[in-house]
Amino acid sequence: MSKPSPRPLVLIGYRATGKTTVGRLLAARLGWGFSDVDEYIESVFGGSIADIFVAEGEPGFRNRESTALSVLCNQNRCVIATGGGAILRPENRSLLRSAGFVIWLTANPETIWARIQLDPTTAARRPSLTAAGGLEEVRALLAAREPLYRETADFVANANVPSPEDIASAILTQWTG
Repeated sequence: MSKPSPRPLVLIGYRATGKTTVGRLLAARLGWGFSDVDEYIESVFGGSIADIFVAEGEPGFRNRESTALSVLCNQNRCVIATGGGAILRPENRSLLRSAGFVIWLTANPETIWARIQLDPTTAARRPSLTAAGGLEEVRALLAAREPLYRETADFVANANVPSPEDIASAILTQWTG
């Protein structure tokens, strides 16, 4: 194994693709810090992402997200799990690419929707982003965001597989190989 760079590992992808779970595993294996952008925003704001959307709308949330990314991407020896929409702004995509090694966790819409339904905190913490909601929302947003994820990523990891440990191993193999 070659010596890893101290620059961050950055996980991108739609919600419920495992960014936080895999990110924590990667950080533990490397002995690095871990930061979840959504958790960081909530701790600074003192409320949920849904609360921010109500108070400031999506533009206000995206401003907070960009600020959080600027802070977190300046760390060394850390793994960062971004929010699913972090790639929407060109300046965020540029920042992520320059900050470190970017991994896009992919999953099919049905897998994502099943995971969202199993997470009891999703409804309270995260708003629907389209009028359709549900599986149709997942499909529509994935289709719109896929080119942006692809543009930003250094490596694509299939998160449909059941084991976060296997995903973390594949990422480390690619990153250090």
